[in-house]
Amino acid sequence: MSQVFDLASREWQAVRPDVARGVFGKTLREGKTKVVLTRVVPGGKFARHRDAYAHLFYFLEGEGTLWIDDQQIAARAGVVAQIDAGQEHAYENAGNEDLILLSLNIPAE
Repeated sequence: MSQVFDLASREWQAVRPDVARGVFGKTLREGKTKVVLTRVVPGGKFARHRDAYAHLFYFLEGEGTLWIDDQQIAARAGVVAQIDAGQEHAYENAGNEDLILLSLNIPAE
């Protein structure tokens, strides 16, 4: 079903409080592939974890650190990360401004 909405009409919701602190999202699309506009406040982070689905992260604003397995990557505007299902990953906001990214949850193939 097609849908058009004003993003300001969506409330920020805490994301995965079991493994995240200071991470909030606005769901843009539900379904097999879920798309969330994600905001990580300064000092906020998503702890290392594994998911049964793949991710695509597209960082839009701010500065942070992303971990994929043992690899540490600077997370900043323009960086895109593809994470396979079952792969360990984490990210945190290392800056003084919000870290903003689009997060896609993609079913495993």
